[in-house]
Amino acid sequence: MGEQDPAAVLAALQNSLRLQAAMLSRFEQRETRMQATFDQCVQSLQADMEALNRKVEAIVGGASARIASDAKDAVAPVTAQYGRDLAAAATVLRRTGATLWMWSIAAGGLLVLVLIVGWAVLGYYRGELASSKEALQRYDDALPVLQAYYASDAVICDGRVCINPEAGTPRGGGDKPYRRAKARH
Repeated sequence: MGEQDPAAVLAALQNSLRLQAAMLSRFEQRETRMQATFDQCVQSLQADMEALNRKVEAIVGGASARIASDAKDAVAPVTAQYGRDLAAAATVLRRTGATLWMWSIAAGGLLVLVLIVGWAVLGYYRGELASSKEALQRYDDALPVLQAYYASDAVICDGRVCINPEAGTPRGGGDKPYRRAKARH
């Protein structure tokens, strides 16, 4: 490679630059096409992803509605049975409550009746006790009179007290009759 003509070198260099420019242009065109293809693929992929998302959402939305419907259908008989059982329990509880109130009222009435009867019996016995006390007091008051009567020489004749007027005669009057005592006025 000795000495070459500068014009030839320049021509070769220009030729090389043209080839490089053409190659660069081809590379740029190819890159532009690849970029366009890549962008188109990305857009297609995005469109496919959006379509897939819509399908998944439709499936999930339909599935959740279906699951909710199936769950509602499955729970409905249990809920209905629970409602019936609860209504039956409420009825039994109401009946039991009514019975309990009836027994409570009956027990309260019986207690009031027992208290009234007890109060009446207590009043009766209080009256009896008062009359017995009065009778006992009369007997206590009459005791000194009876003691004096038995100590004296007096007898009862025809419902009146009769006495022996003579002090020296034996008890029982001896031969002399008893006379009636004078009545007080």
